[in-house]
Amino acid sequence: MFQSAGGQSGKGSVTPEQVVLISCIRQAVDDYHSARISTGVTGEFGRRRLSIAAKSAGVTVMTRPHPLWGRVDEEFGGGGISVGASSKSRSKRGNRIAPSSVIVPVLFFLSGEVERLRLRIKSPDPSGMYDGELSCTARVVDDIRDIVAQCLGKHAASPVNTNGSSADNNKQCILSEARSVLGREGSVIQGCLRDLATIVDTALEKNSGKSARELNLTHQEQQSAIVIVRLIGNIVYQNKYNQDLLRLTQIPTIAIILKADDGSSVKRNGLHVLLSATSLAPACFTLREWCIVAIRNAVENNEANVEAVQLLEANRTLGDTPELKKMGIKVDLDGKGKVRVQPRDSSCKE
Repeated sequence: MFQSAGGQSGKGSVTPEQVVLISCIRQAVDDYHSARISTGVTGEFGRRRLSIAAKSAGVTVMTRPHPLWGRVDEEFGGGGISVGASSKSRSKRGNRIAPSSVIVPVLFFLSGEVERLRLRIKSPDPSGMYDGELSCTARVVDDIRDIVAQCLGKHAASPVNTNGSSADNNKQCILSEARSVLGREGSVIQGCLRDLATIVDTALEKNSGKSARELNLTHQEQQSAIVIVRLIGNIVYQNKYNQDLLRLTQIPTIAIILKADDGSSVKRNGLHVLLSATSLAPACFTLREWCIVAIRNAVENNEANVEAVQLLEANRTLGDTPELKKMGIKVDLDGKGKVRVQPRDSSCKE
């Protein structure tokens, strides 16, 4: 459906119709997950409220099919969807479609579309683009990333009307498989880290000399940063390969401000970029909370990542950069990845 709403074959352009389509799907996914009954699991953040449209329709508990994979979302506890059978006969024997064979390919396709579109943003061809196409493309990239992030979140594995249950365990296994496939066979993590680094570097450079209260980000930068950090946090959740990929992925520096004391370029990995994103928190609502969640998920049960965080000496290399000093903030974190972004006191000044 997304491809059929696209532009001319071969050009890969994003059309306004695709922007509307993906935006509607994103809102439908938001409403679907927001209407699910909470299982009481603590430590989650960012469960959204229902949209006005959903409230107007009287939606309180989601009983409709999942916007992306239909009734397969309701069959986690039953082993799959019966092929060629009515809803009344689904409990009987019959050929069944494994939920993972539907869900994982859908998420993998979406992540592939993100990479294709972000490369178009990075290497635009003005001769083949209409006015506003870059903005449309950036919007679609953010929306698709948000859809994938929602589908990979912990709250996505809490089926309606289950109490403890094998259904929840089955779905967690499928989501774990999806995280592994996206990390091992795709480039969603690397793309997210590069884009987040660009946002951080650009923001710190253009806000040079400003205090934390004066820090200014465009709406697009705020939206992209939150979505990217949320996706990173959900895709590395309880997945050691993806956690390691954060540490092993080297991200080139962009801004002049990211220089060591001797003037050489700072070498940084994905963990460094994720930690650096906390510096944008004063100008980006909820970014601080999502950074904390992402860092916690990145270091959970991963000693190598805990050591990498400690070796970064974040209180010096991140919290005490000249730019952060000028903005009057500092970043503190312990070995477990707990982060605090707070005003700088007099004891921190040189």
